[in-house]
Amino acid sequence: MERQLEQFIRQRRPDASAVRIEEFRQLAGGYSQETYRCDCVIESGAGTERLPLIVRRDPPPESDILPTNRRLEFRILQRVGEHTAIPVPAAHFLDETGEALDRPAMLIERLGGSADLTPLFAPGNEDEAEAVATEFCERLAELHAAPLDALDPDGELRDARGAGIDCSGWEAYMASSIEFFLSSYRKIAFDPLPVFYDMYASLPNRLPRPVPLAICHGDYQPSNFLYERGRITGVIDWENAHVGDPREDIGWLRQLSAITGFDLFGAVKADGGFLGHYRKLSGIPVTEEDVGFFQVFSSASLAAPILDAVRRGLDGESDNFLSTYMLQPLVAAQPGYTAILGYPAAQEDA
Repeated sequence: MERQLEQFIRQRRPDASAVRIEEFRQLAGGYSQETYRCDCVIESGAGTERLPLIVRRDPPPESDILPTNRRLEFRILQRVGEHTAIPVPAAHFLDETGEALDRPAMLIERLGGSADLTPLFAPGNEDEAEAVATEFCERLAELHAAPLDALDPDGELRDARGAGIDCSGWEAYMASSIEFFLSSYRKIAFDPLPVFYDMYASLPNRLPRPVPLAICHGDYQPSNFLYERGRITGVIDWENAHVGDPREDIGWLRQLSAITGFDLFGAVKADGGFLGHYRKLSGIPVTEEDVGFFQVFSSASLAAPILDAVRRGLDGESDNFLSTYMLQPLVAAQPGYTAILGYPAAQEDA
């Protein structure tokens, strides 16, 4: 793949006399996308330029668990970088069709900083943890308050998965999203965790009050940012970005914070805590009850394709076992879901 990358970049840098890929290796993570890191050395009349890169490429169709679009991810990085102060990787090159790199791929800046939160939340490091968690809250508020037309001028993120989601208004968005969850689930015919269908079916009866739709990151959680010396250096993995209810990101962050043990919610002290600080900065009202609802809603949007991927693996249709790994957060969260749904046993144990 290194030679393909060199040729691809050379075509897009006609000023270059030579292009060389160094330190190329594959990384784990990033949903089911193939993710690589490398350095690109470009020789030109202006001298030598070294680009630290992340390469994200679509997997083979038969092993794709959560199909997303590299062009849309590339564009949202460009627009967030242009219209907000949120630190995101620079979007360098896009192979939209996969003609050069076999499958659609994008080459973006490899940012500095660490994704390992273990030292951040180590005993005695509470001040740095608070600073990073507070900035993480502030970046989310900034994203949700950004003008929708600036971040999605073409309307492509209104139905990013091509699932028939109607973003003409909040009510239409919620109704069409829940119908997508239910219809996707019915196609699976495979249910190792019966609570999931209860999750879907309960949503129409528990709707929160409407808020304006916004750009959602789609996977705003402890694994998807980098930090260094008490500051966030990058918010990453935007492949699931879409127009939706901004509280989705908060529900998913609460869910993943609980599962990972890195309590980004509890580390925020300003304005009475995470929700108070977020409300003040974004102007978007959100309650604890809303967060519980969107823990379920956000998980529902991921559970159906993950469960279907597990079914395909068990039926021998796919040899991609990443779906089993991705199922773990949903399994671990099941007791929390039963409590949110109000199951009697869960209430007795609470």
